[in-house]
Amino acid sequence: MNDKPDLSAVQEDFLARRWESAESGCLRVLEQAPTYSPALELLAKIQTARGDFARAIETTEQAIGLSPNAADLYRQCGDLYFNTRDLKKAIQNYRKADSLLPNDPHIKNNLAVAVRDSGSVEEAIRMLESIICENPDQALPLRNLGDTLRMRGDYSLAIDKYNQAARLDPKDATTQNSLGITSSMLGKLDEAISYFQRAVEINPSFPEAENNLANALSSARRYAEAIEHVGKAIRLRPDFANAHLTLGNIYKLQGKNDQAISEYRLAAKADPKSAIVQQGLGSALTDAGRFSEAVTHLENALKLNPSLFVIYQNLMALAVQDKYKFSDQQLEQIRRLISDDRLRATDAARLHFAMGSLLDKQTDYEGAMRHFQQANDVQKQLLASSENAFSPRNHASYVDEIIETFDTAFMSNAPSSTFESKRPVFVVGMPRSGTTLVEQIIASHPEARGMGERADIAQLSESLACSTGLLYPACVRKANQKQLFTLATRYEQGVSELATGASRIVDKMPDNFLYLGLIAMLFPGAHIIHCSRNPLDVCLSCYRSDFGSVTWAWTLEDIGHYFAEYHRLMTHWREVLPLTIHDVTYEELVGQHRSEMEKLIAACGLPWNDVCLEFYKGNRTVQTLSRVQVRQPIYGSSIGRWRHYEGFLEPLKAMLQNKSGIDLP
Repeated sequence: MNDKPDLSAVQEDFLARRWESAESGCLRVLEQAPTYSPALELLAKIQTARGDFARAIETTEQAIGLSPNAADLYRQCGDLYFNTRDLKKAIQNYRKADSLLPNDPHIKNNLAVAVRDSGSVEEAIRMLESIICENPDQALPLRNLGDTLRMRGDYSLAIDKYNQAARLDPKDATTQNSLGITSSMLGKLDEAISYFQRAVEINPSFPEAENNLANALSSARRYAEAIEHVGKAIRLRPDFANAHLTLGNIYKLQGKNDQAISEYRLAAKADPKSAIVQQGLGSALTDAGRFSEAVTHLENALKLNPSLFVIYQNLMALAVQDKYKFSDQQLEQIRRLISDDRLRATDAARLHFAMGSLLDKQTDYEGAMRHFQQANDVQKQLLASSENAFSPRNHASYVDEIIETFDTAFMSNAPSSTFESKRPVFVVGMPRSGTTLVEQIIASHPEARGMGERADIAQLSESLACSTGLLYPACVRKANQKQLFTLATRYEQGVSELATGASRIVDKMPDNFLYLGLIAMLFPGAHIIHCSRNPLDVCLSCYRSDFGSVTWAWTLEDIGHYFAEYHRLMTHWREVLPLTIHDVTYEELVGQHRSEMEKLIAACGLPWNDVCLEFYKGNRTVQTLSRVQVRQPIYGSSIGRWRHYEGFLEPLKAMLQNKSGIDLP
């Protein structure tokens, strides 16, 4: 006679994912047979499936008490503690399981991963290499070794291990996902996208891979596809915080700040302990000018992770405009972070920029310059190591080619798109020349909308290059009216969603000055606004700014060279461009803002409206380095700032005078 309780109905509910029914059935069995170990083990699995790890641990430990030599129970308990990130107890349980079953590679693998995540990366590598040596036909330890090497920064070796794992198990979606992550970290975006696509093909129910694919597509500016894949990730797991964060980031890049904020809030609800989510929400609220709310979330982020450098970067933007005050403890933490050798070079550079800005605010100009110099030196070294260093000679040749391509003869007979719209307003100039301020003034007009810094024109030039087989600028000589009209229409469609009902749309990508000839061919009715500022002020401001991927802004000499070439090209455009260029000088705008604003609005083909005088009260999103400044009335404290740093500027002065003959104070 068999006295063992019948678990078949519970097993059936478990396999059918009827968790509540399965748990109730298990509990009924245990009421009758409280020491029946199979029922306890099944109950722990049900509780784990429901995400109730605390109760699953309690149940598993109860089962261990009944079967103290069952290695698999210790492994399961280790898995549960690992999932709750109690790594110390996870390691204890895995070691006990390993002592009971010393030849089980699965237990050894889990132990190695827990050891790695506890911070003992080198020990974990040795353990995984040993497992692989004894089990050369298993893909999992190879994949985990790849993950561990990636954590150590050995990306090429990590990819080698992933490829070995993929050869052993080509249907493992997780390995493809890991290859995508590592390729993305190496900047190989196309390869990363291919790996992520392979991962979701293998496993269509893999929300992490869908989210990673969305991030990669977003980096490639393929926003519609990115939204499609992150949407699938959210459908697969509605409370997936990282997916809501990704969608918020995409919306933010598109200028859809209200939608971004909504997604960040959903991410915060799903994971209230994520510092990155709180930081993202704080940043988006800063863009919207909601500074007090932004500070609340940024300080929440600091409490969760006092070492997350980007939080200090966002708070610094508020502090230099008197919207936030750092405590002595926070400033000391920034100094500790900067001096920490484990901090990535790019992150250290950003913190140096932030500290420089704060010291400038405190009028410690020598201290500020030391930080700016360290930040720029790091960025220059990183560019050199990646073989992306700025070449003044190559840039001058590029400007030569633009001038030669768009010469007087060509511009006199250049094809036009026949795109009749007068909506586009292009604000161009050097970065830090007042382009954000000018855009904000125009966008405050009831008939205008600001689009921010959009990459559309550069992308259109790339499309033209693809269709003609020639790089920009040579490709424009092969362009025809139909191609130009198609590209202009694409641009219009891309911005229309954000500018419904507006008679003017303002695109303020500063370096569109490189494309003014193409813009004239695409949009014969466009309005061109050129912003200028004292060369020393604008070049110093570039040196003091964290421009990320920009290649020319990390030495005063390179900045001076870039300015001189910009100045030379703008001189050329004034001679050949069929469009009127309206010049806005920052110093004149500050000194005579009413009359200069009236001229600016008129140059856009709009009637004057007094609301433009209070541009700083608008609620539109601003995502540039001037996002806090433009929420205030015009002030003149930035004029002549170069004098505080005059002793450091001789290389810049020499470059500007020798290269372009610009008169300097």
